[in-house]
Amino acid sequence: MTDYRRAPAAARNDDQTADLASNLYEHVRQLNYAMAGPPSLTLPGTVYTILGNLSAATYGLDQVLDQINRFFLRELQADRLGHDQAEDLADVLGRHGQALAEARQHARALCAALSEAQSAINAIHSRASRVREAPPTIGGEAHVADAGVAAAANDFPRPITDPILLAPPPAGERNRFIRTRRANTPEA
Repeated sequence: MTDYRRAPAAARNDDQTADLASNLYEHVRQLNYAMAGPPSLTLPGTVYTILGNLSAATYGLDQVLDQINRFFLRELQADRLGHDQAEDLADVLGRHGQALAEARQHARALCAALSEAQSAINAIHSRASRVREAPPTIGGEAHVADAGVAAAANDFPRPITDPILLAPPPAGERNRFIRTRRANTPEA
């Protein structure tokens, strides 16, 4: 279900670099669509993972924004920039740098807030529901391929004390180190 394909380590040209930013937008759009409801989002652990990944992504945005600013400063110093309306490049890039500095502050704040939200739900887990849910539907139609997802979400994770997981040992093979409690009676 999860696609762990990595983007190329380094883009070879400006088009590939722009494609990476475009792919970021597309992945966010797909994430929004997937999280609209079951069957794609049924477990608290999934939310925990999503928050962690969003936090890591926003942490990386700070560096991206810094690199954009450094690019323009480098190009300005090398006298490789011009302006279509003949505005003073130093003024334009000064405003640009201020806007990026503010964006970097927001990215760091968002990273911290997402990390805090992730930490807050660290101990939350699903409990098995006593009521079975109907198979998930999209547009009013049940999807056979997704029918098991709702059932699985109701069944897992099970607490360690679940009777199904604690099957008694076969008769006659009880561990000699396990002591059973005796009733508090005079015969005991």
